[in-house]
Amino acid sequence: MAEKNAIAGRSIWTGTLTFGLVSIPVNLLSAVKPRNTAMHMFDDEGAPLGRRYYCSVDGRELDRSDLVRGYETDKSVFVTVEDEELEGLQPEKTSDIDLKRFVPRQSISSLYFDRPYFLFPAGKSVKAYRLLAKVLEDEDTAGIATFVMRGREYLVAILSGQGILWAETLRFADELRDPAEIDLPEMHSDAKQVKAMEKAIDALYEKKVPMDYLRDRYAERLTRLVNRKRKRGKEVARTEAVEEEKDSEQVDLMKMLKQRIMEEET
Repeated sequence: MAEKNAIAGRSIWTGTLTFGLVSIPVNLLSAVKPRNTAMHMFDDEGAPLGRRYYCSVDGRELDRSDLVRGYETDKSVFVTVEDEELEGLQPEKTSDIDLKRFVPRQSISSLYFDRPYFLFPAGKSVKAYRLLAKVLEDEDTAGIATFVMRGREYLVAILSGQGILWAETLRFADELRDPAEIDLPEMHSDAKQVKAMEKAIDALYEKKVPMDYLRDRYAERLTRLVNRKRKRGKEVARTEAVEEEKDSEQVDLMKMLKQRIMEEET
């Protein structure tokens, strides 16, 4: 029960995965954990710094009411846009993940993948959830869907692995550069050169990426540096800012999701 509540507490969106006559209530959970390498800025007396807006011409400090948004159409030419106008452009609020099409998973280039989110069943939707996850994984198929979160419409790929569904937000086509822009010169290779290249690749080939390669070595070095300095008690600043409470233990989200599914099936 504690693990189930821990999952629910991390949910950032709740809605229904729909297509045809199928409706599966789901919760959305970020599959990415916050990095621990962020730095905070403060003055030499430990006071945290705040962001202020200043006029670049006369140096005046500006209030939020003085700020005007503008969309640049030409160099140094802006069309101003009011907050009310932006609100009118927001998509209609909905709690559905609207599955529009199913496509071969390999047909989606990884260049389009942006950010992953776990989907886990809400209520008593486990049977339909597990069935969809199994079929997508067995058929190597992805769903293409849209949903609205925090006033923005997202295009997502619905994928499955290890019995778990997840949504991968997709970049839009106009966000990617055309490979033709690289304009590589033509090159002709003979069979001997091709064979030599294949041999060099085979010598380093593995069936999957070694997990050791996926370690953030910079974050590890930074953590060791900070821990050494903290133990010596040197260069440790204390501010009056209230720190957010953090979980006292690391949580294996995949394990929690699987545990919840098993509990709701029994």
